[in-house]
Amino acid sequence: MYDGGFTDFGGITSDLCDDSDPDLFGKIVVATSALQGDKRWTAPEARKHYETLKDQGVLGVVVPSGDPGGRVILRNAEHIGAPFNLPVLQIGERDARGLLSAVVLGVEGTIEVDGERLKSNATNVVATIPGTDAGARPLVVMTPKSGWFTCAAERGGGIAIWLGIAEALAVRPSRRTVHFVASAGHELHHLGLADYLAHRGSLPQDALGWLHLGASIGAKFPQARMGASDETLHVLATRSLEASAAGPFEAMPAGESGNGEARNLKAVGARYVTFLGGHRYFHSPQDTFDVACDAESVARWGLGAWGVIEGMQALED
Repeated sequence: MYDGGFTDFGGITSDLCDDSDPDLFGKIVVATSALQGDKRWTAPEARKHYETLKDQGVLGVVVPSGDPGGRVILRNAEHIGAPFNLPVLQIGERDARGLLSAVVLGVEGTIEVDGERLKSNATNVVATIPGTDAGARPLVVMTPKSGWFTCAAERGGGIAIWLGIAEALAVRPSRRTVHFVASAGHELHHLGLADYLAHRGSLPQDALGWLHLGASIGAKFPQARMGASDETLHVLATRSLEASAAGPFEAMPAGESGNGEARNLKAVGARYVTFLGGHRYFHSPQDTFDVACDAESVARWGLGAWGVIEGMQALED
């Protein structure tokens, strides 16, 4: 895991064991319960779980996961700023079969997670389309632009709709100024949006509303969700998506943000509407256009997003 620890070159060799073993001290743990749906291994706040294992003397952990093809599904590095000091190797279910047999036989294994963390620069893409009323409270439309592998369905729908809204407003300016941000570092604890919020003064609170175009919008085999900071925006978003025939979605209770960038907006007291979700190949190397994207569904969600923007334009300051 990218927010976990490293081994030295050559790795660590020790006995392999299942995570149900009563004595984990000095062993390399294979998290077989992850394949049965145990979310402790891949949850955003998994740090405490891994620190507990480290305290119990575990030397390393192997976490198998699988999309429908058995390929690895990666966990976001939520603790990249303060990594936990336990080497954790993520592998695909189809690559774990021999390893699971080795656990049953009780043999030794070697885990090697050799690497280093380097500081680098990433970019947010930002733009502003001025409104016709300089005194009106602005809007913000944001979408993440990064993810694991090609992340075609995870990121593609949000980016396409973000660009579409910008293009429409560029040729038909609205009363309100609209700010746009496509943020980097989604998979690294939302570092791009955090930086944007830190350098935009009171914009997060001054904006009448934010539209967060999150994960998997218009994906094939979706698990779509919608949320909003308050009841007014919740009703507005629900009606917009129903009018556009976006498709089935779970409406989270008003005030809930989910684990996308809307959680950052909630933390700073911003008003928001959020579209987010997952799909069958979420965080998998098979999240490609041909496997996971549905362009017609993206278009319907785009109409719903435009309805949210028009609805926010009409709200009182």
